[in-house]
Amino acid sequence: MDYEAIIGLEAHVELNTNSKMFCGCKVVDSTNSEPNCHVCPVCSGMPGALPSINKRAVELGMLVALALNCNIETTSVFARKNYFYPDLPKGYQISQYEKPRAH
Repeated sequence: MDYEAIIGLEAHVELNTNSKMFCGCKVVDSTNSEPNCHVCPVCSGMPGALPSINKRAVELGMLVALALNCNIETTSVFARKNYFYPDLPKGYQISQYEKPRAH
C-alpha cells in the first residue's frame, strides 16, 4: 500500500489593528500596560457574551490570502473548539477549521 504525504501549515499572526479580533477592546502593548486593563465580557468568555468580528482584521487577512494566491470563499464559519488547558481560561478557541474564509 502506497501512502502520500500531505503536510498542512497553520500560521499565527498579530495584525496591526486598533481592536481585538472578536471584540471592541483596544489593543495595547502588553510590555507597557497593566495586565487585564482592556478586557470585556467577550474577552473573558462570560456566558451570553457574543463576539463580533474585527472588520479590519478580515480585510488584512484577505490581502494576505490574495498575495498567497488562495481560494477566497464567499462565506465562512467560526466555531468554538473546547480545550482544557491551564493557559486557556475561557476553555475554548475560536476557529475556522471547517469553512475558512480562504484556503
